[in-house]
Amino acid sequence: MRQFTWWRRFHTTRVLPKRYLYKGASELLQRIEFGEYEYNHLGREIYLEDKIYQFKLNNVLEESPWLQGESLDERMEYERKQLNKRKALILKNNLEAEQKLLIKLKNDLAAEFNLERDLVESTMETFDGTTRELYFKCMSISTGQEINLNKRQRIIQPQPMHILKPKEQKYYPLWKEVVKERKFQHEY
Repeated sequence: MRQFTWWRRFHTTRVLPKRYLYKGASELLQRIEFGEYEYNHLGREIYLEDKIYQFKLNNVLEESPWLQGESLDERMEYERKQLNKRKALILKNNLEAEQKLLIKLKNDLAAEFNLERDLVESTMETFDGTTRELYFKCMSISTGQEINLNKRQRIIQPQPMHILKPKEQKYYPLWKEVVKERKFQHEY
């Protein structure tokens, strides 16, 4: 286990290596379609932590039904501390990564289409669609022509999200419950 990523149960978003990019097509579009610029999924993965804590609490109560009050609190103290520490790290890293990602997306879109960063930022704030659709919206602003997204074929398939690390595979049933309860779209 790595010292600085002990709190991660899922693999991180991958960066598409340059050797797999198609020549002649926009590198930015390929990276967007691959999923490098999609929202940081740590925000969704935090729900698994609550589920795991509840699962461990239920196991303790099944093993020792006489535990209540302070004795139960003492028994679960370590797990609760781990839960709070892991959630704090996840939230902190999620907010930092999300902010960096939005800034990078704004800068890359502005550079790709020779647009002012302020124009791209205002477009991002009012736009309601996917990152890929935002790319084509910026393209239409730049060219002054309306772009029909239905005629644009995807260049690269998106990478899978929310892949549990091998050591954490035991929590897959709990993750499936979280996905069903929270009605996450495009997860599986």
